[in-house]
Amino acid sequence: RPDRGLTTGQPATSRLPKSRPTKVKAEPPPKKRKKWLKEAAGNASAGGGPPGSSSDSESSPGAPSEDERAVPGRLLKTRAMREMYRSYVEMLVSTALDPDMIQALEDTHDELYLPPMRKIDGLLNEHKKKVLKRLSLSPALQDALHTFPQLQVEQSGEGSPEEGAVRLRPAGEPYNRKTLSKLKRSVVRAQEFKVELDKSGYYTLYHSLHHYKYHTFLRCRDQTLAIEGGAEDLGQEEVVQQCMRNQPWLEQLFDSFSDLLAQAQAHSRCG
Repeated sequence: RPDRGLTTGQPATSRLPKSRPTKVKAEPPPKKRKKWLKEAAGNASAGGGPPGSSSDSESSPGAPSEDERAVPGRLLKTRAMREMYRSYVEMLVSTALDPDMIQALEDTHDELYLPPMRKIDGLLNEHKKKVLKRLSLSPALQDALHTFPQLQVEQSGEGSPEEGAVRLRPAGEPYNRKTLSKLKRSVVRAQEFKVELDKSGYYTLYHSLHHYKYHTFLRCRDQTLAIEGGAEDLGQEEVVQQCMRNQPWLEQLFDSFSDLLAQAQAHSRCG
């Protein structure tokens, strides 16, 4: 049966050439990431039909591309993707408790948290690029969208001289994209930007994809504060464990992530 074929030696070996071209474009990933990507690609192919040889799959017009593997309906439903996302959240929870966490992971070339973090960040970036193709961003607007984690949207009323236009107001406290800590230097407040009404959804989606990691970090921080406020003398490890035992909360985060990528996929195919 196709499912069993994924665990046997020969079919698994025949699948490896399919993922080799993508690995040439980036730095060689750690072993764990290879395993996750291999399982994710295998599950995506299994969902589309019986697995064939690598030569058949590559020559077939219906063979899934790298972008198609990122479609929520395929990749996000795999167990490997859920495990990666869980590690991603655990890393953000730990960062909420220790601001130096991400830098420490980078310094030690960590193989437990860095691979899922880079995979999730990569998926978000891929979808952000697809949405960007639908936009015409001025340097000032793009810089403002990248700098400020909040975005206020105000639509002009009927009969207004600006009817059919939307005003965007980037707001919030700027932060360091790498460490997720607030910037210590002051930043000039963003101006308002007027954009077309029918394109406003693309701007808000682009902004959400760009700041997803930080927004999720804030949700993790709120969760840790709630746990710490309800009990005394809890160590960091216990707080992390309590967060990761909260299955409904984890499912809610994962569903939000899936919905965001689904929106990006739908918008990139429109018009």
